[in-house]
Amino acid sequence: MERWRFAVLILIQILIIAHVIQWLVMGTTVAPIEPSESIKTVRGGVITVGFIFFVVAIGSTMILGRFFCGWGCHIMLLQDWCGRLLDRIGVRPRPFRSRLLRLMPLGLALYMFVWPVAHRFLVAPWMGGAPEWPGWSFEATTNNFWATFPGLLMAVPFLLVCGFLTIYLLGMKGYCTYACPYGGFFAPAEQVAPVRIRVREDSCEHCGVCTAACTSNVRVHEEIESFGMVVDPGCMKCLDCVTTCPQDALYLGLGKPALMVGSEQREKAVSEGTLKPKFDLSWTEEIAFAVIAVVMLLSIRGQYSLPLLFASGVTACGTWIVWKGWRTIRDSNASFHRFSLKRSDAIRPAGFTMITLAAGVLLCTAWMGTINFAGDMAVRSDDRVIVPASMVFSRTGYVSPDGSIRNEAEKSLDWYRRAGFIGDGGWSPLTSTRNNFTIRRAWLLSVLGRFDEALEEIDDMVSKVGLNEDLALARGRVIRMLDPAIVDETYARMLEVDPTWMRLRDERILWRLEEQTEADAIAEARVALEIHPDELLPMRRLAVLLLDHGGPEGWRESGEITRRTLEIEPENPNAWRAMALAIAKSGDLEAAEEAMAEAISLAGGDWRLRHQYSILLNDLGRWDDADEQLEMSLQLWEQAGGETAGTRPFLPARPLGPMPPAPD
Repeated sequence: MERWRFAVLILIQILIIAHVIQWLVMGTTVAPIEPSESIKTVRGGVITVGFIFFVVAIGSTMILGRFFCGWGCHIMLLQDWCGRLLDRIGVRPRPFRSRLLRLMPLGLALYMFVWPVAHRFLVAPWMGGAPEWPGWSFEATTNNFWATFPGLLMAVPFLLVCGFLTIYLLGMKGYCTYACPYGGFFAPAEQVAPVRIRVREDSCEHCGVCTAACTSNVRVHEEIESFGMVVDPGCMKCLDCVTTCPQDALYLGLGKPALMVGSEQREKAVSEGTLKPKFDLSWTEEIAFAVIAVVMLLSIRGQYSLPLLFASGVTACGTWIVWKGWRTIRDSNASFHRFSLKRSDAIRPAGFTMITLAAGVLLCTAWMGTINFAGDMAVRSDDRVIVPASMVFSRTGYVSPDGSIRNEAEKSLDWYRRAGFIGDGGWSPLTSTRNNFTIRRAWLLSVLGRFDEALEEIDDMVSKVGLNEDLALARGRVIRMLDPAIVDETYARMLEVDPTWMRLRDERILWRLEEQTEADAIAEARVALEIHPDELLPMRRLAVLLLDHGGPEGWRESGEITRRTLEIEPENPNAWRAMALAIAKSGDLEAAEEAMAEAISLAGGDWRLRHQYSILLNDLGRWDDADEQLEMSLQLWEQAGGETAGTRPFLPARPLGPMPPAPD
């Protein structure tokens, strides 16, 4: 069935490419049909196309077995293709068999898809920091198709490691067995499937051709003889065993699932010798190398995080290399494919290479683990520096935080220095966090009131990597405290580097607004909209400025701009609110009420929105409706924390009616 399987898998690749091309041409497309998109569902209640696909895939696996893995996974094509290339040069990968390491996919699956739910609903409430559940939503399309996928610099090594290296070291389907988190759910789901590879009674001659043909490392002939069917959860229903059987003894059919094969039946098969379980690791080694694998995975992820699917593949291969290096030292004889590593207690050159690789893997794991530990400690202390930016960059002058905050800031600075790039005085050989660490250090120095050092830190990084928008934003905030007179000029010079930096330009707009130069702020907002005519942020910024400071002409223009934002994002309650306020200022309170009602229909749980709606109804003289909305606003305000959420909602005084006539 190999040709048929390759044809189906190639067709899937073509469909994936067509999906990407359609997005590139049209700018919007169906959201990625990828199981990892389920993370959005379990974390935030966003039902994605990927989540629906994953549920359907698991559900079908519970009936048909792991057909999806064998016939529908794009990584499977890569693994099978690499296996064929190795076969052509005379290398037939030997399967690596471990009891505990094959549990890594299940552990990863639980971490990705179960832990976020458990944390939100069990752990966080117990610890007193449960985030509010946003409710269920649906996301079928996207404008940013590639947002969750890596770039070429990450994708190419991923394909080499997870496609080629895992096959070469761990055997066919090595990535599926030891690294794929989706397989962590597919494998147990497969055990309840009634559709399995089965044997026709008295027709099997136990020749072993089926096992030789299997590319999933299943001992087909042993399981057929012991149980009358294939029970290994690694069976991916490739059907090679069925089509190569010389006696036509195997078939795909319905019957009892593998889950119904009890432990007694398995023990009996082992005792009779029909099932010969063989593992490459002793139980002592299983435990030791499982610990090594966990440490390696945590070290790889950390602050210098590889994508999880890539990190798991690297971990599986790295653990195997350490194990093989250990066996080269321990055993009298050791080999790997065509290479003789050790013969009669004499280590060969290839053996020294393997031992060196194993030592290098362990050293790199320890090195990266140490760096990531330093990064984690820096972030932990940084998270305890809870100081409002308005207090640090205060217009009235710097306010020093209390002693505990200052101590945490000092500790975080030290740990960030250790976790930084070697060229910056740190321990890390990687440059991926230089920008972020510099910004965090500049913030912590600002918290400590050391603004000169913060500016020096930023300018030193600019001299090394060039000015980018993040560094420019940090630099502008520090200069506000050092020399307010040159802030606007500084923003102008930095925007000359790249006029499209909208966040930096928005900072300049807000600075001008703080300096009470509303006309200059509006002028800068117009420049931003000219540069980004179709983006929402400059539209909204200019609309708000015109609404607050533009006068009657500005109110009219604000309404027009807000209408444009609603054409782009029609279900934005804040945009409808802004529309209502602009219309209300122009005097058309009834039209404003219609716009505010639309905002309420989209976000009726926002107490501020309810409060503004009640004020608008009050101005219209609909006092009963205004009182009803005020009551709902008060209830929501109390649920949000009362005084901690903001000023208590209230209605302005109503005009007194005419005095009743005096009695006769």
